[in-house]
Amino acid sequence: FGIIQHTTDGGASWTTQGTPLADTQGGNAIFSLYFVDANNGWLTGDYGKICRYTGTTGVEENDNIPIEFSLSQNYPNPFNPSTKIQYSISNQQNVTLKVYNILGKEVATLVNDEKPAGTYEVFFNGSNLSSGVYFYKLQSGSFVETRKLTLLK
Repeated sequence: FGIIQHTTDGGASWTTQGTPLADTQGGNAIFSLYFVDANNGWLTGDYGKICRYTGTTGVEENDNIPIEFSLSQNYPNPFNPSTKIQYSISNQQNVTLKVYNILGKEVATLVNDEKPAGTYEVFFNGSNLSSGVYFYKLQSGSFVETRKLTLLK
């Protein structure tokens, strides 16, 4: 009911940790928990709330979690020799971000990893490629988006 209990002694004693999920109308269910290690985790609850747990600060509501998937246009574009690509994922997913040439051949894999919800920036260095038009594609679960980038040397 909107609380988390944690232990530091293998379960001999438990400490109750309140959460910002408590609601006077009773909406306080926790739907999922994900911990990356013993001191850092995420939980989701009623009304779309997403909270972050850290062993040092407890549970705090996180308003910086994206509510949808997105792939931003790289900057700068055109670029020489490097550019920044930003993307957001709204829940933990396996994420792939790849760059393709105009013929559809993969020329780089920038991300291929499980990522928690958040906004990420990736730098792409095209110094080993020739000038031209390339495409970058983000895949995360059922979300797929492709954008164009231009390398000018």
